Amino acid sequence: MLLSILLHLLLLTTAYGVEAEVVVSMTPKSLGHVFKREMSLLHDSILNARPKPFRATYLGLEVTIDNFQVADMKMPRISYETSTSSHSHMTFKLLGGSARLIGQYSAVYKTKRGGQFEMVLDHFHLAVPVQRHGVAKFTPDSKMCTLEVDESMMSLTPALPEQISGKIKTDMLEQLRLSLCTRTTEFFEKLNSKLANFAEATDISQGGHSSHINVELQLRNASPDDDSSVHVAVTESVINAELSKLFSAANTRFLWNDVPEIKELLKKCETTECRAIEDGDITSSLSDRPSIKIQDDDSLLLHLPLSTSFSTSNKKELFTVKSEAHLILENLDIEQPEDGYVSWSAEFKVKELKITKFSSSRNFQKLSSTIESWIKENNIFIENLLNSYLRGSLPVHLRSPLSWSHRLHARPDFSTHSLRFHVHPHFSPPLLV
Repeated sequence: MLLSILLHLLLLTTAYGVEAEVVVSMTPKSLGHVFKREMSLLHDSILNARPKPFRATYLGLEVTIDNFQVADMKMPRISYETSTSSHSHMTFKLLGGSARLIGQYSAVYKTKRGGQFEMVLDHFHLAVPVQRHGVAKFTPDSKMCTLEVDESMMSLTPALPEQISGKIKTDMLEQLRLSLCTRTTEFFEKLNSKLANFAEATDISQGGHSSHINVELQLRNASPDDDSSVHVAVTESVINAELSKLFSAANTRFLWNDVPEIKELLKKCETTECRAIEDGDITSSLSDRPSIKIQDDDSLLLHLPLSTSFSTSNKKELFTVKSEAHLILENLDIEQPEDGYVSWSAEFKVKELKITKFSSSRNFQKLSSTIESWIKENNIFIENLLNSYLRGSLPVHLRSPLSWSHRLHARPDFSTHSLRFHVHPHFSPPLLV
């Protein structure tokens, strides 16, 4: 639990424009991965759709194309470009992909003729200028929406005059542009909703209620050496603010009774004190706010003030030890998500562990020096205990297909006083349908 807040958010949203304590940075490819499921559903919807008939008149010839069917479809990928002059102006794009449409046509000029229609479109370039009003609020300018197609071929069998066929193809491409561009509002409503609910964070002190932290979501352009990862940076100040809740608002307890190593240690100890607490309770609680500090060598130091109570099986308190632990955290790893939930683990090294106060009856007064000397001689035992049992799940639930195929390693950064990690999403199955 103590480290849960270190990775409190993968993607949360809150008031835009407030100085961020958590920064989440995405690339076009990682954004496309977030929408992989939606693009797959859209692909199936298009294949099952029956477009409205196309009707037009050319030089007195009334042309109707109906019974449309999208026979083949390869979805384009989502991309974007950010403006160099303003972070609130962007251009969203759909790039690549292909489609083959088939249907029937009829042409009436004094007499009626009919035949087969086929149109092949390859490599789309749909561009929509967007105004960003908040962390997850994008408003498209549909009037400035453009569509280009690298290759387009249309065939009518039997053929119509080339002049008329060319005009039909031009008009159908324009109709396609209007149809796609007028639907951009619906697309961005889904985009806004998806980003706003990408992850659900919970307050570690409130038993699952939502947590509110100033977060900035950055959509950055891809670079040659990084085109897919999601970058997350959490400041030292917000980590400590959340850690303080473990003391001020939460009833944080460490129960050592059922730890096998502790049980074995007490069995081997034959002193009167050990026999008194062997079947009793050993409970630690926070005596003050815990905190972390990123050192100038980029190491992470955890300050953990504890009060540990030793009592008999009938709840009679024998003595209490107040201590100050300074722990160095190494290899802070984030596991693969399971059903949207993420767990963490770390390696702990004892930098300093000292007793600040010892309270007991007269029978246990001399035990203070014994415990202090035991701590000095058994740092490795304490480290192994922490490494084995101090771990848990993050208070975050991912509502997206974002996943990774290996452990993530979080890195402290002294220059920005933040904890940073990169998510390299597992892109399987592929983005394109």
